[in-house]
Amino acid sequence: MQKLRNALLALVIAIALTWMPSFTVPSAQAAEVEFHPGLQFSIAPTGQWIESQSGAIFSPDHEVHVYYDSLRVSSDNPSCPKFGPSTEVTGHVMSDNSGDVTDFELESLDPPAVDFVKFGSFITPECFQGSGEIQIWFTGTGSGCVDSDFGENYSFPVICE
Repeated sequence: MQKLRNALLALVIAIALTWMPSFTVPSAQAAEVEFHPGLQFSIAPTGQWIESQSGAIFSPDHEVHVYYDSLRVSSDNPSCPKFGPSTEVTGHVMSDNSGDVTDFELESLDPPAVDFVKFGSFITPECFQGSGEIQIWFTGTGSGCVDSDFGENYSFPVICE
């Protein structure tokens, strides 16, 4: 009888703990989820360079994550050093053709490992004269190591707030 009473008491306590929401932290319930869009710059197995966007980009003052295959600025250009531990990549972003450029570093996701894919982020600039796009390009270690869509810069749509 004692064992049955203890088992029933444990069952009642377990049900009460899972049923009563007062044991949860109120601030955790009301926490706002923040989404970060992403830009990906990769090389397909066929050698084709691919650029893609995940999520809507809002401007100004929103964080955008960038994933970049550093082989794009180290292998195809004969004036650039081959990919290695000293390969550095810098991203450059501006709103349309404003000329107001923000630089951001791209780094290994797993330091001190030497990763081909580098990660960085930037804060979206204010929309230049209501333009609905940002332009982005990259430079690597060495002079002339530029990935800029043949000097045109990569363009992505933004939503001006």
